[in-house]
Amino acid sequence: MQWPWENFRLHRMQQEGVVIMYHTIQWLAKFFTRIFAGGASFSMIVLFLIVFVNSVRRYTIGKSLEWGEELPVFVAIYGIMFGVAWAYMQDRHIRFTMLIGFLPARLTRYLYMVVDLIMVATGALLAWSGWLFVTRRGGIEASGLISLAKNLKAATGWDQLIWLGYMYPYQAAMVAGGAMLTIAAILKFALRWSADRSPNVAEEVL
Repeated sequence: MQWPWENFRLHRMQQEGVVIMYHTIQWLAKFFTRIFAGGASFSMIVLFLIVFVNSVRRYTIGKSLEWGEELPVFVAIYGIMFGVAWAYMQDRHIRFTMLIGFLPARLTRYLYMVVDLIMVATGALLAWSGWLFVTRRGGIEASGLISLAKNLKAATGWDQLIWLGYMYPYQAAMVAGGAMLTIAAILKFALRWSADRSPNVAEEVL
C-alpha cells in the first residue's frame, strides 16, 4: 500500500528533476548562444578589417591585396552561418505569426517543437550535403588565396597552411552551419519540452 504523502513526494521529486533538467539545458543554450554570437561578431569584424584595409590600399597606393577580394566572401559565409544559429537560439528567425496569434500558448509551444524537429533534420541534411561537397570539390585551388597560402607555408615552415589555398576550409562553412543549426534546434526543442513538463517554467518558454 502506498501512502498519499509518498505519491506527493514522488511527484515533487519528478518536478524538481524536470526543473533541474530545464536549467541545465538553459545553461547549455546560453553557452552555445555566446559561441554563435561570438563567431558571428568575429566574422563581421574580420570582414570589415579586410575590406577597410583593402580599400585604403587601393585608393592610396593603387594596389589591393590579392586575397582581399575573395577571402571576405568566405568570411561572410561563416558569419552568416553563425548568425543563423544565433538567430534560431533567440527565436528571431523569419516566420509567419498570423496563425500562431490565435493559438493558446501550450499549442503554440507544440507547434514550435514540431518546427524544431524539422530544423534538426534540415540542419543535418545541410551538414551532410556540405560534407559531400567538400569531399568532392574541396581540392580545387582558391585562385585568390593560393599565393597567400604558399607564402605563409614558406615563411612559417608549416605545411598544413597550404590548405588555406584550397576550397576545403571555405566550403566547410556548409558543414559548420548545418551542425550549428542542428545544435540550436535540438536545444530549443529540449527547452520547450522540459518547460512543457513543468508548470513552474512553462511561462518562460514558448
